[in-house]
Amino acid sequence: LELASPTDYRLARLKAMRVFHSPLGASSSRSLEQVFADLTEGADSGAEEISVKGRTVPVPRAARGVACFTFDALCGQPLGAEDYITIARRYHTIVLDSVPRLTEDRRNEAKRFMTLIDAFYEHKVNLVMASETPPNDLYKGETHAFEFERTISRLMEMQSTDYLESDHREAAE
Repeated sequence: LELASPTDYRLARLKAMRVFHSPLGASSSRSLEQVFADLTEGADSGAEEISVKGRTVPVPRAARGVACFTFDALCGQPLGAEDYITIARRYHTIVLDSVPRLTEDRRNEAKRFMTLIDAFYEHKVNLVMASETPPNDLYKGETHAFEFERTISRLMEMQSTDYLESDHREAAE
């Protein structure tokens, strides 16, 4: 039975939610759990795997086009643009937990995070994120300071109504 509706109720729910949560802790973790439950309408979720050029990228939890990851699972591992683009093509919304403040000693993770946000932004993926600090204070290093400004700009735009209302299906193709 097909029910065609001009209203995307998941999008309406997402627009009503906070998409960035900080600081990290029990409260932000509970918020992300609630976001996942709301966006998946309580559907059964489980681990999945994505194949990228013969490699396997584990997806800790997913249901109905929404996937949950930790920062370390995506940016603490040797992943790159192809991995992130494959994730972006498969899921319309990513719930990302435990994003730390990035300093010079985590410049590799910061670079991966920039690449991740670029892939999600270009493919119009919705992002719900819990981080140690607000987006403006996420990077306190020197190596990627200039480039990270674009990441902050994209993170800010990704919480805008215009971004959330853009046609995500068209961007992913």
